[in-house]
Amino acid sequence: MRTRALAMDMPKILPMTTAANRPSSVSSEPHRNHFAGIDALRAVAAVAVVVLHACVPYAQPSMAGLSWSVHDTPSEPVTAVFWAIEIVIMPIFLVIAGFFAARSIAYKGAWSTAANRLRRLGWPLLLTTLFLLPIEFYTWMLGWVAEGQVAVGNVRRMKFEGGIDRNLWGLSHLWFLQYLMTYMILLAASWSTLVRCTAGQIGRIALPGCFLAAVVALTLRPEVVWGFQHSFLPVVSKWVYSGAFFAAGVFWYRLDPELDELAERGSRLLGPGVLLTTAAVCIGTWWLGVIGDPAMWIGGGWAGIDPEVTTEKFAGQLPASSLVMRSALAILSVGAASLITFALMGISLASVNRLSPIMKSLANASFLIYLLHHPVVGLAHIAAKFALPTVSPIAKVALVSSLGVAAGWSVSWLATRRRQRIREQSQASQERPQSIAFPQRSETEVAKTRAA
Repeated sequence: MRTRALAMDMPKILPMTTAANRPSSVSSEPHRNHFAGIDALRAVAAVAVVVLHACVPYAQPSMAGLSWSVHDTPSEPVTAVFWAIEIVIMPIFLVIAGFFAARSIAYKGAWSTAANRLRRLGWPLLLTTLFLLPIEFYTWMLGWVAEGQVAVGNVRRMKFEGGIDRNLWGLSHLWFLQYLMTYMILLAASWSTLVRCTAGQIGRIALPGCFLAAVVALTLRPEVVWGFQHSFLPVVSKWVYSGAFFAAGVFWYRLDPELDELAERGSRLLGPGVLLTTAAVCIGTWWLGVIGDPAMWIGGGWAGIDPEVTTEKFAGQLPASSLVMRSALAILSVGAASLITFALMGISLASVNRLSPIMKSLANASFLIYLLHHPVVGLAHIAAKFALPTVSPIAKVALVSSLGVAAGWSVSWLATRRRQRIREQSQASQERPQSIAFPQRSETEVAKTRAA
C-alpha cells in the first residue's frame, strides 16, 4: 500500500539477484542486524496478538462469527483496544513476511526459499493441528458447558443444536501459516516476472493494485476484518485481503531493499495512521451495532451466507447495509492498516539498532507465543469469569495476556537453555584431553620374547 508521503520521493529500484545471476561470492542472505527494529516490532506484534485474543470476551460489539470459550462483562475501553489491534495486526505480520520472503528469494533463489519456508511452516502447522487443536476444542467445550450453552452429552457426541458450532470448525489462529504457504508457492512461481517490473510500474500500478484488491475484498466481505471466517481451507475473500498485504511487502522490497527510505520517512505516517484507525474503529463498531444479527451478513468457509443485509437503519440518507457504506468502511480500514504498518516499521527501524536481552528473548519466542497461546488464553478466560467475577475486564485482560505470553516464552526459554547445555557439553567433550592408546603386545608375543 503505497502512501503519498513516501511516493513523493520514491527510492531508486535496485537490480534483484536471482538463482541464475547471483554472484558466486554471494551464498546467503546478508547479516540482519540492520533489521533489529523489525525483529523488535515482530516481538511486540506477537504480544499484541495475545492481547487481542485476551480482549475477546469483553468486546461489545464482539467479532461476528468468532466462537470463544466464554463471554464476560463488556468494556468500552477493551472494545476500543480490541478493534484497533484487529485492524492493524495481521497487515503488520503479512507485510513483514512478504518483504523478507522477497529478500530471501533474491539471495537464495525462488524455489529453494519456497521449499525452506514450506518446511518451516508446514511442520508446525501439521503438529499443532494434530495436537493443539483438540486441546483447544475441549477447552472451548469446557467453557460452553460451564456457561450452559451445551450439554455434556452434546460434547461427547459432537452434535450441537441451533447451529452453535457453525464457526467452531477450522484451523483457528493457525490459518496464518496455511495462507503464508500458499503465498510462498505463488511468489516463487511468479518471481521471474516480478524481477522485470520497474519502479514506476510498482509505484503506479502494483502497490495501488494491492490497496484496491484489499478494499474490494473487504467491501464484498466485511467479515474479513469485522468478523471471523473459519474454515479448514483458505477462504477466498480472506486469502485475497491478506495476500494484498503480503504482496505489498514483496513490492516494497523491490523499491527499498534495505528499508532505508522507510526508516527515514516512516514516522510521518503515524499521525495520519492513528487518525484513520480511530475513525475506522468508531465507524466500524457503530456499523456492527446497527447492522444487527451477524447471521444475516457474515459468511464462513467456502459456502458462506450471502453478505447482503436488509436493514431499515440509515446513515444520513444511505442504508447502513449499502455498498457505499461498506466500501467507505473498507477504505478506512485498509488505509489505517497500511499507514500504521509502514509507520511502525519505519519507527522501529529508526529507533532500534540493537535488541536488549529481554527483547531478543521475546523476539526469539514470538513464533512459539503465536502457536501456543490460544488454548491457554481460552482456559484463562474461563477461570477469570468464574473465579474473579468482580474483577474489572481491564485487569482480566492484563492477567490473561500475561499468561498467554508466558506460555510460549517459557517453552522458548527452556528450549534455548537445552540447546545451550547440549552445545556446552559438545564443546567440553571436544576440549577434554584424549589419552593416547599405545599398541599392546599379545600374550603369545610376550611368551615368545621370554623364551628367546
